[in-house]
Amino acid sequence: MDIDLFLAEYAQKFKVLADPMRLKLLLLVRDGEKCVCELVDALNERQSLISYHLGLMVKAGLLERRKEGTWAYYRLSMEVEDWVLSCCKSVTAECVLTKRKGN
Repeated sequence: MDIDLFLAEYAQKFKVLADPMRLKLLLLVRDGEKCVCELVDALNERQSLISYHLGLMVKAGLLERRKEGTWAYYRLSMEVEDWVLSCCKSVTAECVLTKRKGN
């Protein structure tokens, strides 16, 4: 396993989640699939802003998008808690130290 590549992939997901708006969206979608219009109403924000943030989350692999006509629906693509735990379980301090020593 290339630890640097692995950590870079995880870091990208954490960067996406390091925004208050995206965390709000994550919490809303966690309870089940939501239409963009529901998210716009819930957060009282512009549709373009919500769609921008949702797009980043889809690109990072945190959400899945489903289209039905002109409507777009979003849902979690994975259990975020499981994803975070898998990161913590998959990478140990030993992995990082071994890489640093050049082994």
